[in-house]
Amino acid sequence: MGKSKLVISEDKTSEVYHDVVTLFKIYRSVSWRMQVQANQVKHRFQKEYGTDIDEFLDSIYQAGMDLNEDDANIRYKVEAISNSNKFLKLIDEAVELMRQYHPLGEKYYWVLYYTYISAHQPMNVAEIVRNVESHLPDNMQINRSTYFRWREGAFKAVEGILWGYEEESRRLLEHFKDTWNEKSE
Repeated sequence: MGKSKLVISEDKTSEVYHDVVTLFKIYRSVSWRMQVQANQVKHRFQKEYGTDIDEFLDSIYQAGMDLNEDDANIRYKVEAISNSNKFLKLIDEAVELMRQYHPLGEKYYWVLYYTYISAHQPMNVAEIVRNVESHLPDNMQINRSTYFRWREGAFKAVEGILWGYEEESRRLLEHFKDTWNEKSE
């Protein structure tokens, strides 16, 4: 599952590409860059306008000003931060749903957290396994193969939450469409 990619094509001109592994591999980097950019914008707003970004945006909107005419490209920086934040929030919500409702959700959560989400990037699988074990009941220990099995299961669970079961849904829809067409004729 981890190395496979799901490509879904509705027609020959539009193709949707889903790769949950790549999303998790870039999660930490995107989170770091977003924090740095947000911090830079906050400092710039504080220095130039003597206020924080939320107060500034509220005052601009209340005054009816248009950020499209901004010479310093503030609008683009704010949009970039907003888009990155939406990306991270989407993944965070999917991971939290998996954690709450999947039968192995808590174990899967800690595997994903220490492998991809935490601010600290572990040195190796052994470090991840030690960290995950600290959250398991009764001093339970896991081996490398269990770690990889749980990671693949977590990918599959989050992938199902993020994109649903599009291929399966499409097949069911086609089946019912064909069945309905046969009965209506």
